[in-house]
Amino acid sequence: MNKSQKVIIAIVTVLVILIGGMTRYVSSSSNHLKQVVSKGYLPIKNDYKGKNSKTSESFLIMGLDNTIERKLGTTRTDSLMVVTINHKTKKITFCSLPRDSFVKIDADKYHGMQRVEVAYTYDGPTASVNTVQKLLNIPIDHYYVFNFLSFVKIIDAIGGVDINVKHDFVGVTKDGSGGIVFKKGKQHVNGLKALSYARERHSDNDIMRGYRQQEIIQAVEKKLKSPQTITKIPGIVDAIDHNIQTNINSNELDKLIKNAPEYANYKKQRITFDWRTFSNQGRSMIELYPDSISNVSHQLRVSLGLSNADYRDKAQYQFHTNGNYLFQSDYTVQDKFDEDSESTSINGNNYVGINGNTKTGPLPTTKTKNGFVTK
Repeated sequence: MNKSQKVIIAIVTVLVILIGGMTRYVSSSSNHLKQVVSKGYLPIKNDYKGKNSKTSESFLIMGLDNTIERKLGTTRTDSLMVVTINHKTKKITFCSLPRDSFVKIDADKYHGMQRVEVAYTYDGPTASVNTVQKLLNIPIDHYYVFNFLSFVKIIDAIGGVDINVKHDFVGVTKDGSGGIVFKKGKQHVNGLKALSYARERHSDNDIMRGYRQQEIIQAVEKKLKSPQTITKIPGIVDAIDHNIQTNINSNELDKLIKNAPEYANYKKQRITFDWRTFSNQGRSMIELYPDSISNVSHQLRVSLGLSNADYRDKAQYQFHTNGNYLFQSDYTVQDKFDEDSESTSINGNNYVGINGNTKTGPLPTTKTKNGFVTK
């Protein structure tokens, strides 16, 4: 493979922390990428108190629902994904976190319960990283925030991607209005349609949206391995210019570039939550079942080499929640039948919470110039 190809894997690694198969790179393109990434560099205060592994690393990838073009009144993380890479076991693990998950927010400005999507609104990536770390009891070494504009531009820059739509539905545009029609089956989509596909959740649920996001990531990876993509490197790098935010510095970027070719042969693991929906003060929330959080936390810690594997990690094991839940619905959005129909529990539900534990503070409003919170 020629030297240009390593730039491709560098871009994939920085953008979505993914697997590639490229080897060498052209120094001029690498410098261009470093300059672009440096513009979005923003270190954070990491409050994780546990041990970090020397043979693995973790990433929190977030997608914003705001851009300078959309001019929304505030900014939230429309999608969140935890990715771990274990260089000893040669495994990459993906875990999507539903944006409506009702969790304890860890921010300077707020420490109560809210949807996880608003952690970023309170205190930017610092709050998002620390909230996810405490929820899952894992360290987050790196974070990467992208906005819708960069997503659309990247997909368009590589000439679109191929997806396999599981059922018909009408998706939203990047502005949230209008509709984009999807028909069941395999198809090629541009950036705008890929974004709509990755954001869709109303035709099924947030867990399936996580699957679609991972499908898009894998489609991007496949497209970037194509030799024809080499000529599109400048456009790919330009697509993320001024559209990213990360704590990956120049030295860490060099390390990612150096190690990236090995990721092509790493095993992939996908982890999901068991969850239920509930209504709270006129808003729909997702409760991640406590035992599901514990199970996901265990799997992620094993993936990072921080905990030992046990019976839960055997190939034949399948987790199912016991159905114990903490948050009582007020049924202001959906009735009991509709909420129960969206639960992933096969064992029924049993309320074990306490009164008043659904109390929340006011939703934050943070004005930004370009959609990114820079605290």
